[in-house]
This record gives sequence, structure tokens and C-alpha cells, in this order.
Amino acid sequence: MIRSRPLLAIAPAAVPLAVALAVAPLVRAGGPPGPVAALGGVAVALYAIALGAPLAGALPWALGLLGLEYVVSLEVRAAPLDEGAPAYAAAFFLCAELGWLALEARRGGRPWPGRAAAIGAVALGGAALGALLLAASAVPFAGGPAVTGLGVAAAVAVAASLAWLGRRAA
Repeated sequence: MIRSRPLLAIAPAAVPLAVALAVAPLVRAGGPPGPVAALGGVAVALYAIALGAPLAGALPWALGLLGLEYVVSLEVRAAPLDEGAPAYAAAFFLCAELGWLALEARRGGRPWPGRAAAIGAVALGGAALGALLLAASAVPFAGGPAVTGLGVAAAVAVAASLAWLGRRAA
């Protein structure tokens, strides 16, 4: 049995967010739409089909095309650093999570308020961290052994976290 009430609350927010993500690189480019717009259009169409049909296998393709559109638009603009990246990343994360929540709701799952709050908190925290890192990257700073050591420690911490998560999932 399909419970449409949670789906009706999630899907109307998910598709317009996907459209906004597809349009954002075009607005920033400032030129006429071209192949970049085609990527975004296909991504949004796949996203809507994934939620409407439902075809869970189409959702990762749609999200991948949205990400590809963003990267291609950066390359076309020859943008060395995009100050809008943290906001785009947070919106992209929300779009992905809303898509999966809509698919789960379509199958009869109930999205609970704690999960929605966690998704919002992770999106806001990620955007804030991204903005902080972006601001830090703009500061002229001489490297050296200390900064290299900090980078190695960060890489080890990420690898250890991924290993821990992998063991928990297995």
C-alpha cells in the first residue's frame, strides 16, 4: 500500500530544488544556455521520473548529472574558486536526501521528524564548514611542515572514519 501523504509533503519540495540546482550554474554563467543547460534539463527530467515512476535507480543518475552540470559550468566559466560552492553543496545534499525520502515515502516508509532535523543540521553545518574553508583558502598563507602535517593528520582521520563506518555497515 502506498501512503501518499508523506510523499505529497516531500516531492513538491524536491523537484523545485532540483530545478533550482540546474538553473543556478546557468545564471552564474551569464551566457546563453547550451550543452550545460542540456545536462541540467536531463538531470531534472530523470529526477522527476525517479520520484514519479518511482525508479530508484534513476535518482543517482539524476544527481550525478546535476553535479556534472555544476562542474562543467565551472570549467566553461574558467572559475578558479566558486564562492557559491558551499550553498550549492548544501542544496545538492538536501536535494539528494529529499529524493530518497520521497522514494521511501512512496514505498510506505514514514519520514520521522528527527531524521528531517538531522538532514537540515548536516546541510547547514556542511555549508558553514564549506564557507569557512573557502574563506580560509583565500587567505595568503605560507605552507611548510606544520601545514603538511595537519593535512596528513586530516587525511588519516578521514580514512579512519571511513574504515569505521565500513565496519559498522558490514
